[in-house]
Amino acid sequence: MQEIMLSDINRMASEDPESFVIDSEAAYDRQLRNLADEICRHAKERPITLISGPSGSGKTTTACRLEQILDAAGFEAHTLSMDDYYADGTKNRDIVDQFGKPDYESPLRLDIDLLNTQLEQLARGEAVELPHFDFAAQKQLPSGRILRRQPHELIIMEGIHALNPDVTGASHAIANRIYLSVRTRITEGDVRLHPSLIRFARRLIRDSRTRGRNPEETLEMLSSISRGENLYIMPYKHLADYELDTFLAYELSVYRPYLLETVRQLAETTAEETGVPALLRFMEAIEPLDDVWIPGQSLIREFIGGSEFTH
Repeated sequence: MQEIMLSDINRMASEDPESFVIDSEAAYDRQLRNLADEICRHAKERPITLISGPSGSGKTTTACRLEQILDAAGFEAHTLSMDDYYADGTKNRDIVDQFGKPDYESPLRLDIDLLNTQLEQLARGEAVELPHFDFAAQKQLPSGRILRRQPHELIIMEGIHALNPDVTGASHAIANRIYLSVRTRITEGDVRLHPSLIRFARRLIRDSRTRGRNPEETLEMLSSISRGENLYIMPYKHLADYELDTFLAYELSVYRPYLLETVRQLAETTAEETGVPALLRFMEAIEPLDDVWIPGQSLIREFIGGSEFTH
């Protein structure tokens, strides 16, 4: 696991913020290009790429960036979201957690038969009509989008359950399997900020901006999301052929103006074991950085807005 000192982040953010962003983005881009090289090398026997990772890990942008790189390499790629393979809400009423509340993280909420059937059909070059899930209506609908994978074309499927053998096991022999998350820890002396708190910061911004959730609601969901990760994601990350660290060295500096007051308010009534007070200490100590330097294809734009790939 990588570490970066808070003092080094502050020095780079204050001395040359533009170069700091450029260098951080270039480091992430190198990871993606190395991964794309491996995907191209195995394109014939593994036309499917499965991308898994916990909430806030940057799966959407990573998939879209990979698609761009693969397209440029002559392997046209098509990115699909596992979210569109949820089953109708009427079939999920009995899927609850230990508190009797709906378990939205459970893989049983997916239409697993349809997902595997279509992945296998796409691998064989057969035409399929892709589904679309209407979250407001909790209905799986036909999208009208017909996809047939041509020779030398690739399929990218991203979703939190992409490595779970109970969900995609039928496709593992023909797939590249990628696990991504924030892996780098920010350190200050002997204190380390857990990477999950970077993902929490990302979700705080995104939930407020795109999902209409206030910070308290995002915090309240933290235990449920963590439970889902421990039950449904982490046990299968060892099945990945490749791992990707989605941390960008400048990102907490960018989040500071967005989140500092929000995290202060949350920390007033939140226990130490949640990690929120620790996040506050690092956010108070970190040098802010203006988001004007961040390119539109950056993974960070998935959360703060302005992404070329998401709205």
